[in-house]
Amino acid sequence: MSAPTLRPTARAAESTRARFSGDAWLGAVLVTPAMLALVLFVVTPGLLAFVATMFEIDLSGRTEWEWAGLDNVRAVMTDPAVLQSLANTLIYSVLTIVPSLVIGLALALLANSLGRGRPLVRTLLFLPFTANLVAMAVVFRFIFDLRGGLANTVLGLAGVGPINFLGDTATALPTVAAVGVWRCAALAMILFLAGLTSIPTAVHEAAAADGISGWVKLRWVVLPLLKPITIFVTVLMILQSVQVFDTINVMTQGGPLGSTETVLTMVWRLGFTYYDLGQGAALSTMLLILLIAVGILRRRSFSGESR
Repeated sequence: MSAPTLRPTARAAESTRARFSGDAWLGAVLVTPAMLALVLFVVTPGLLAFVATMFEIDLSGRTEWEWAGLDNVRAVMTDPAVLQSLANTLIYSVLTIVPSLVIGLALALLANSLGRGRPLVRTLLFLPFTANLVAMAVVFRFIFDLRGGLANTVLGLAGVGPINFLGDTATALPTVAAVGVWRCAALAMILFLAGLTSIPTAVHEAAAADGISGWVKLRWVVLPLLKPITIFVTVLMILQSVQVFDTINVMTQGGPLGSTETVLTMVWRLGFTYYDLGQGAALSTMLLILLIAVGILRRRSFSGESR
């Protein structure tokens, strides 16, 4: 009696194992190209940069690798130009992150409150993030140009003298930070909008039944529910601002007088202008460690939320 029952069960188990084995092979085949690209373009350069941190690599003459230990790290940490780039990166992040979060949340609330035309408004507000950053940096460079730029033309109509937005050390960094806000606010908006649409309708109905609306509802109902997405957006803004390169390289090239030099533009300058790959690798490795630390903090923040 038991044999006829066990035989189909064993056959079914064997069929299941064969199916899972086939799925595993198919998954491995599909994932292999992405894994190879990841190893080739992400892992390998990262390891080479870490190794190069310990060597003196001078490209100005015959390329040689000479053991330097921690000399490159010490040189980077005591270089006034590098320290200025670190300070500029911090200032740029502050000027970019906070306005991006505020503007992104305001735009998300506006888009979420609309009835008709909501998809069109969402698309228009998200377009800045989808635009080619290098091309838009060229456009903004002409907008803020001292002579003939749109910004100075408008200021001239208002009776205000021309402002050297990109050529003055006092205005260059805030100007490129404004371009960063223009881009990052669009990303923050779409993420906050996703968080707003995920709030259950019952929450809004309960708030309306209790007579809670306006700023009180935003402060005590909406914002607490948006706390996880706010942490996520903040981390993304930090990563975006710390790794800024394209807009600054196109608009100011780190000038004037290094006032817009950031960590990544300094890495580029050390490696491909001063031909010192060792110090460039040291600075990029330090930046990588910082980004990993930010990722760990983000993970801990989310795990704290889950508890």
